[in-house]
Amino acid sequence: MRISPLIAGLIGGFTAAMLQALFKVFPPPAYGICIACHTRDVVNWIVNHLFGTSLGLAPVSKAFPVLTVVGIFIGALIAAFMHKEFKIKQTHNPAVGFVLGILVINFALLMGGCPVRETLRTAYGDITAFISLIAMFVGVVVASEVYLKRNL
Repeated sequence: MRISPLIAGLIGGFTAAMLQALFKVFPPPAYGICIACHTRDVVNWIVNHLFGTSLGLAPVSKAFPVLTVVGIFIGALIAAFMHKEFKIKQTHNPAVGFVLGILVINFALLMGGCPVRETLRTAYGDITAFISLIAMFVGVVVASEVYLKRNL
């Protein structure tokens, strides 16, 4: 059974709206599907419950974390298996990849979120988010140019 991206988006959006109404969840503006923020909330929620700490969480994640990241991961894994595209790839240096991943998530949290959240905040009229989005774009272009010149 194949589901088009449009149908999957409509089903996901409708389900999210219904669950929000059912559980009376009112996330902060532009929390959306921010991968950086939801990952932070899942990790902080687990650490808070295991070790009794009080790490910061978004108000919507205080009772139970938003599992967007887990859902995206599981959905992508299922899609990759269904379309026979799942391949395990080894990087040149896993430690460097791990450190770079930690830096990316920390910088995303420092600036206020991932590109999806920055776009949503820009749509709300947040000038800081707009500047951050432009800076992210410039960073990606510069980093891509450096990478391409070094590896081609």
